Amino acid sequence: MYDLSAHSASLQKIAKGGSTDSLYRAFVDNGLEETAKQYKDDVIAGGAQKLAALRSEKNSAVNVINVWTEVQGLRDRKFAAKSLAREIPVNNLLISIDKATKFSGLTRIDEGQLGQLKELSYTRTNFTAEKYGLKFVIHEEARLKNVHNVMQDSIRVAANKVDQRASFDVITAASGLTSQAVIGAWDTFVSSADRSSNSPLTDVGIAQLNIEGSGVGGRLTKVGMHPLTYAKYLENTFIRGVASTKTVDVAFENGDRELIGMPSVGLVLDNGIQQGIVYAVDTTTEDSSIAYFQGPQRIGSAHDEETGDEKYFIVDYHKAALVQSETGRQLTGCITPIAW
Repeated sequence: MYDLSAHSASLQKIAKGGSTDSLYRAFVDNGLEETAKQYKDDVIAGGAQKLAALRSEKNSAVNVINVWTEVQGLRDRKFAAKSLAREIPVNNLLISIDKATKFSGLTRIDEGQLGQLKELSYTRTNFTAEKYGLKFVIHEEARLKNVHNVMQDSIRVAANKVDQRASFDVITAASGLTSQAVIGAWDTFVSSADRSSNSPLTDVGIAQLNIEGSGVGGRLTKVGMHPLTYAKYLENTFIRGVASTKTVDVAFENGDRELIGMPSVGLVLDNGIQQGIVYAVDTTTEDSSIAYFQGPQRIGSAHDEETGDEKYFIVDYHKAALVQSETGRQLTGCITPIAW
């Protein structure tokens, strides 16, 4: 397997200024010689890179390049707007919701008279889940030429697209909420004073009174806004205080958290929400403002034995709908939009 005599001869040549490549000739087996050379090259490269063939018409002289094992461009932001809806799992594509209209309250009855008969009335609204799909095929040639796992990377991207679609549909449904103009913009200040002109708490409070006083038993549980709108909300002196010595703790990351100033209300930040717009909704009671009907989902893959292609698909049935407009408000004119 290894010739010690050849090894000693190689060391003598190296001592006289010869090439170190002669060391590998001590291997009796040519396969072991090539393996040893490859191991040396991998150690020099740090073991963190792979070799990939580059076939380019413009750079035909270049045959091999070093490719980093990590892939850029696969990650995406968090799509959080779906949290503004109440998710309702459904098995069928047709969904019906009955809404009751309450009768009036007690009336005074004169002596000898009988009260008027009262009865509940119901109205039914029908919704149909919509079908969304995504499919891709990884050809055998592409898989064999590419240094990366194309199938796994594609699946990762596809998973992000499902969340993106859901978030987009909920924002579209929220745009139909009853509009409520704020008393004044939250990012304006009294002239020559470090004091905001208007309080966002008053506007959110009015929205809460409208929602909970609608007569259907709604509750304000969440508000949704753009991260830049929230930054202006926190900069307002009715929130941070006048002449505050503390820095404003602004979080621009999309997601769910507690609304500072109103700890009983949740906050949803999403880049997809228009600047200056704030959605105030009910997400917990049976009278939730927006319903996200999640229908059946199918995810599958297949291998074509003849072509060697790998197929992957996602089929998703869902429907984001404004089902109770009385329990939600769309606050408008909250801030002056910022170009960025």
